[in-house]
Amino acid sequence: MKTAQIIKVGRVLSVLIVLLGIIHEAATYSPLIKGGLMSLDKGTLSSMLYMSLICGAFLIMSGILLFMLLKHIEKYHFLSNIIFTIGIFLAINGVLSVFYMFDNPFAWLALILNIGTFIITLRLKLILK
Repeated sequence: MKTAQIIKVGRVLSVLIVLLGIIHEAATYSPLIKGGLMSLDKGTLSSMLYMSLICGAFLIMSGILLFMLLKHIEKYHFLSNIIFTIGIFLAINGVLSVFYMFDNPFAWLALILNIGTFIITLRLKLILK
């Protein structure tokens, strides 16, 4: 696969990661609307909301950064280190999503998208040394 094709696939995955982050942010409030979290004390509820919102924000920001940086990677090869670092964190996020939410189909989607992105970032790093 040529570098331009790898970048194009990476940019598509980046957009999908942003969309997953937006879905995550919206889904954070669905248990609140249903009242399913009323059994949690206020401190635990606040902590859960914070962690859920920051996870969605991480997906959104990582996807946006990758989308923007991938556009310039052929011109500025040093970006491969930054992009690869983002890919590592996304891979960790995907693995931990499935570890902690095995029954959640969105966790599996996060794993697939994030590992796919990691593979793209790894290939770019190896190609653009």
